[in-house]
Amino acid sequence: MRHQTLFLIAGKITALIATFAIPLVLTRLLSKEEYGIFAQFYVVVFFCTGIFNVSMQSSMYYFYPTADDHTRKSIVLQTLIFLFLVAVLAVALLSIPPVGQLIIGEGALLDYKFFILAGVILFMPIYILEPLYVVKKDTITSLVYPPAEVVLRISMIIMMYLVNPELSSVFYGILLSATFCALFVLIYSFREIGLKNVRFDMVNYGLLRQQLKYNIPFGMATSILILFERFDKIICISFLTPAQFAIYAIAFFGIPGILQVFDSLSQVYLIRMTVSHQENRTHDLVNIYKSLVSKTFSFSFPIMLIVMLYAKKIILLLFTENYLDAVPFFRVYLISVMIFMLSSGLILRATGITNITLRTYVRSAVFVLPLTYFLARYLGLWGAMTGALISIGLPKIWNLFREMKLVGSSFAKFWPWREFRLIAMISVMAFVPYALAEVFLEYNIITTIILAVSYIAFVALLEMLYGIFPFDVTSILQRLPLGNLFLGKLNVKNSGYTT
Repeated sequence: MRHQTLFLIAGKITALIATFAIPLVLTRLLSKEEYGIFAQFYVVVFFCTGIFNVSMQSSMYYFYPTADDHTRKSIVLQTLIFLFLVAVLAVALLSIPPVGQLIIGEGALLDYKFFILAGVILFMPIYILEPLYVVKKDTITSLVYPPAEVVLRISMIIMMYLVNPELSSVFYGILLSATFCALFVLIYSFREIGLKNVRFDMVNYGLLRQQLKYNIPFGMATSILILFERFDKIICISFLTPAQFAIYAIAFFGIPGILQVFDSLSQVYLIRMTVSHQENRTHDLVNIYKSLVSKTFSFSFPIMLIVMLYAKKIILLLFTENYLDAVPFFRVYLISVMIFMLSSGLILRATGITNITLRTYVRSAVFVLPLTYFLARYLGLWGAMTGALISIGLPKIWNLFREMKLVGSSFAKFWPWREFRLIAMISVMAFVPYALAEVFLEYNIITTIILAVSYIAFVALLEMLYGIFPFDVTSILQRLPLGNLFLGKLNVKNSGYTT
């Protein structure tokens, strides 16, 4: 499991590094208005694919690990068929003018409706790939595919734009890369299914009902969550100009890579939790959860602090001075990192009680959606950001309290408070001199990068000394030259929170 997690994280981090090229290139090739339309395109496409797939692919984490070979083939085939059908349904609904205008708006984005519809069709089947290579423990694909997909996308975008320097060429590049990825996903999926074995009787209706029974409550909850997280942006398509939307989109850049690491860890830990539950070891769920959140907090909190400190320089480097208006919004949005790192809803998914998640989001929607609408409409960018944070936080916190009740734990015992306190103290104390240097000294971006890396390294070293580093330091250092010497010098402890 340790190696699988590291390969998943490595693949996503490498993909993230490659993803930097997209805003670096497009904010320089496109005007702010054009970049705003590009950002609106991405919001609408992934809003629609996320809403309509009702997270059907996530049911593979629950059913695949303990299923026999024939059942596994049925699970993959049924999931693939489902994704194709809902893609067609989404395109059909968006093609109805009143529905399409409600989502796409009536502004400049409407001129690119064809690209949105094609994007929904092409991106939908790709959702099956990550759950499939995770449950198969295919470390090579988990390492290679994410960065390869990003490199292909930016290559196609640049190639098409050089041929014809217009915004439509950017969209053609995206669709062309998505076509290649969709073909790869189909080949990969049918290798698992066995193309020669595909028959109508492979559709197991009893199993399909179980998948839907498990997934529809959770999937609808996930769709509502996506609605919560992106409703402000959908509303802003109608109420903000493309240039204003560009500023708002940059604010949600967040901490590149952090959510990908959360996802990778959560996927592996979800399988551990699911197996423990199915083996009637429910008492292990809290310990597994503590192990997960101690890891996520150990790197997310110090990274959040240093990114907040250097936010202006980050925006200037990645997006040029035209987007410096996004800095305050960017800093405020970083607060959401602390919400995501708590991995809300994971225990509910592992135990199969996904209807609780659905009820939580439905109840939250009654309050959150109208509030977000009025905040975005009447207070503009700051109102939309406030609504976004409330939308992200309220249902997740509510779910966490339901999970405490489910496992018979209390607020005081549910989280690893000792690790939280130590990590916070280490991160803040180490942060002070860097903050003072930023206030009183002037230095270039190269020095800033060196300082940021040194801060993270310093915090990691202190976490090793106090035995709260998220990975097994002993096994890591033993593989390095002079590693045993460092082990002897540092007397590194092992907190027990290993992957």
